[in-house]
Amino acid sequence: MKKTLSLILAVIMLVCSVPITANADSMSSYYKDVLLQGLADKEYTKTVDNYDGYHFVRGTKAVWDCKLYTLTATVTKVEKSIATFNVTFNSKIPYKYLQSDGWHDYYVKAYSNTQVSSYSFRPSEQSSMTFTVDTSEADQLSSSATSGMQFVEFVVEKNERYPDLLDGTVYSSNPYEKPIEDFAKSSDRRSVYPGNGAFNEYDICDTWALGYYISPDYAIFKTNYQVTKNSIRLGIHGFDGILKYRVKGASKWQEKAFPPNSNMIIKGLKAGTTYQLWPLCKIYYTDPETGDKMYTLDQVASPFCLTTALTQKPKVTSVKISKVKYGKQTINGYWESDGDWHPTETFNTAKYTITVKVKNVPKKAAGLRMTTGGATYYAKGNKNTYTYTVTYRDKKKVKGKKITTNFAYSSNTNLNSALGIGPAKKATYKIKNGTYKVK
Repeated sequence: MKKTLSLILAVIMLVCSVPITANADSMSSYYKDVLLQGLADKEYTKTVDNYDGYHFVRGTKAVWDCKLYTLTATVTKVEKSIATFNVTFNSKIPYKYLQSDGWHDYYVKAYSNTQVSSYSFRPSEQSSMTFTVDTSEADQLSSSATSGMQFVEFVVEKNERYPDLLDGTVYSSNPYEKPIEDFAKSSDRRSVYPGNGAFNEYDICDTWALGYYISPDYAIFKTNYQVTKNSIRLGIHGFDGILKYRVKGASKWQEKAFPPNSNMIIKGLKAGTTYQLWPLCKIYYTDPETGDKMYTLDQVASPFCLTTALTQKPKVTSVKISKVKYGKQTINGYWESDGDWHPTETFNTAKYTITVKVKNVPKKAAGLRMTTGGATYYAKGNKNTYTYTVTYRDKKKVKGKKITTNFAYSSNTNLNSALGIGPAKKATYKIKNGTYKVK
């Protein structure tokens, strides 16, 4: 009894899985309608495995599954920037219905928008194709696409020849009687190209794509940085950018957007606090599958840290002058940049060492900046003693000359110079060997 019920259920399921129309002509008409309706299929699925949007690896796999067929592209090998793809195509329509009544087979093409050459195969003649793409190359056909999102594109073409034309338009046998052009236009991925009118042929094309990324040559230049006790400025940059930032150690980022050619600056920060910064730029492109204008974010620099300026003045206890050497220096005449002649001059000089002692150094002090005799010197580190080598010159007497000096902590060391300067402490000394107390 159980065997009999199982057999009956199997027969019912088999009957239900077959289209209601059963004879050869109705089946042909049924599949023809499926083909036409499939051209308007927006309910496709796209899955991508082993891919981060930046780098193809062996095993990267993209699958496009729609009503008519399944297209699969798999990376089989990667050597430096050269990725090798294997492309397979599986029709969901029985082959005999693709060929009947002028319904022709598919034709699959693959190419990159960075390469002029393309690859192609006819599924009825071979099961797959292999092609390579250099993901380090920019688009050769567009002067503006020197970086950003590039695409490996796949085009599925189907040449259709119809004997039943009505006023130059092709109709399916479904109740809506929409021409094939209308079915194609109802999906952004589909297009129809009229062929030879004498043969009533049309090329129906589906376009799919897998984007890969070339990093732009945008950069954040450290010489543009400016840091105060409550702001950080990264300078003016020519890209449409986003600056993400957070207190170092915080879990969530804040962000601020900046239009092109504007100052990338954040304000309202806390003094003496280390912030992690992550500058990004927007790269705009047109999605070849949907035609939508989109953008992707690329990092202009890896996340880095800057500390807002400290509010403490250095507690300088003494300034020691040593190794003083006196001399003279002659500078020959020269033409100045404004066209005036600068005559030859002779100066009195003094070269010496300054040793500065401080106490209670803040933990986030990155160094001590000293301005003396109109020149600026910098010593890195968080310590109690800083040493500078100074050269001073003057047309007048320099021996024993009294000099006013300013000392200030920096919160960052950038390109061996001070960044994020706090309030200054004033001290005086004479250009001769000796130690001078500072109140």
